[in-house]
Amino acid sequence: MKYMLNLFNNTAKDLERECERLSQKDMELSDLDHYIENHALNAPELARVVRLRKTLREERREIKNNIEMMETIKKFTDKYNNKLITGDIVQNLKEQNEVKKRHENPSYKYRTDILERLENRK
Repeated sequence: MKYMLNLFNNTAKDLERECERLSQKDMELSDLDHYIENHALNAPELARVVRLRKTLREERREIKNNIEMMETIKKFTDKYNNKLITGDIVQNLKEQNEVKKRHENPSYKYRTDILERLENRK
């Protein structure tokens, strides 16, 4: 239930965060391209730049894949997210907490006189 509540309440924020990460990777790649453009680099330096650029491109691809997946989830949450659903989830979580508390501190009301018979046998 907590996962469901998180899904409905935080998908848009998570998607926005991933878009910001993508923007950051794009700026890093742009900076690297400008560095290449503005510096005379020898072969080992170019190899180092290419390795870094490859790493950045791989990270960017992972972010883009995450965004694509999150956009499909957001379509779902936008369609079904309303105060009724999230309110029901919150209510259910409260009920689960009450049940957990009862399980931690069990009480039982005896319905018969069997314990009196047990104590009389002493």
